[in-house]
Amino acid sequence: MKGYGQFCPVAMAAALLSERWTLLVVRELLMGSRHFNQLRRGVPLMSPTLLSTRLQGLYEQGVVTRVPAGDGHGWEYGLTDAGRELFPLIEQLGHWGKRWIRGKMTRDQVDLRLLMWAMHREFNVAQLPPRRINMQIELSDGGRIKHWWMLLEKDQGVDLCLQDPGFEVDLLMHTDALTLAEVYMGDVPLNEACACGRMKVEGPPSLVQTIPKWFSRSLFADVPVARGNVMPASTEPVPRRTSA
Repeated sequence: MKGYGQFCPVAMAAALLSERWTLLVVRELLMGSRHFNQLRRGVPLMSPTLLSTRLQGLYEQGVVTRVPAGDGHGWEYGLTDAGRELFPLIEQLGHWGKRWIRGKMTRDQVDLRLLMWAMHREFNVAQLPPRRINMQIELSDGGRIKHWWMLLEKDQGVDLCLQDPGFEVDLLMHTDALTLAEVYMGDVPLNEACACGRMKVEGPPSLVQTIPKWFSRSLFADVPVARGNVMPASTEPVPRRTSA
């Protein structure tokens, strides 16, 4: 880790957290990933070697904990008090990014593996019906992997499956990757996507009607996008302090 040669706490924190991928690794740990392969799902474009390097650096800096995994292979990772204290920073960074940086989404920005991994963590399980639901998602532009399954249980949470889990399908969702991402990110309401034909859900009407209550939505889905995504020039002088 290279520093900035400054004693300012902002510089000291930036030296650790501004290295490429580091904040995304912390994000995944904050979202509940504990094993190396889970972390890789959240940062699929990051090489395993670099992920190991970043985890080691965060461990040495007292941000990450690790203990031998229960199966005897590798480590199980967690966050120290210092790591957990980063949650509001990550949350505010996401709010700022959604409001000011992220413009209209395009299909080439949607990594299906990452979308599905993120989605399976954001279902409102408290609002699920008191029964297991096997929801199959069929993507018209999914390439070789058109079908995904989500097993949802109020008490057990959500499992993401790349292969048919073998249960009867309760809900079948037809859509495309961009529409699904836009619904997840709050750009397009689920009911609107269905009404305009971009999404179709098949299943018992009594179950279909409950979907808006529990369907996956990003932590940042309710953050409004600034008009034009252009930061206005401030008319106020930047406050100055006499010390860092």
